[in-house]
Amino acid sequence: MINKYIDYIDDPNDSFIQYLQKAKDMKVRCIFASLDQYDEAVQYLKDTDIIVAGAIDFPEGNLSLEAKLKEFQIYADKGFKEIDYVLNQKNIEERNYDELLAELKAIADFCREHQITDKAIVEMCKLDEEAKIKVCKFANEANPSFLKTSTGKSFGGARTSDVVLMRKYLKDSIQIKAAGGIRSYSFAKELVDAGANALGASAAIQIISEEK
Repeated sequence: MINKYIDYIDDPNDSFIQYLQKAKDMKVRCIFASLDQYDEAVQYLKDTDIIVAGAIDFPEGNLSLEAKLKEFQIYADKGFKEIDYVLNQKNIEERNYDELLAELKAIADFCREHQITDKAIVEMCKLDEEAKIKVCKFANEANPSFLKTSTGKSFGGARTSDVVLMRKYLKDSIQIKAAGGIRSYSFAKELVDAGANALGASAAIQIISEEK
């Protein structure tokens, strides 16, 4: 069932409760909440297995590692057990590989210590194949829970070819999340078949209805 892969992104026209109810009805994998919304979401979804996730430095990816770790501590203290975060995009764009590896490692280490699932967002659209492979190899050293293709807010989103490359070069223990432009069941299934373990999508209703 495709719904169990979907990290559901809210419709800005919905209230937070409407968003949670739609997620509940569809039985998606996870939803996103701010610090202020976390308790309400946990309470509303308490009889489900839907994960309440957070997002840090999203979609900009411009925080320093020190600032990012402070945010992670705040989210950990609140109770979040899954967090999507954007790798520093200056380091991605300028191929500052030492800094990228340091960020991946520091956050993965913090999240392991606090039993948090970390999903590191790359923006694969900004990288050539050589750089994509390097990022995957750095992830193998750092061991994040997930490597994620994109925020869905840049000029490129999920691509099957990127998921295939990631699955080829990442260790089996590192999961893959694809996001950006996933609006049909056929594309969602294609990404899952290529190796994606989670899909970021606002079009969950459309995707799930097409499966039936």
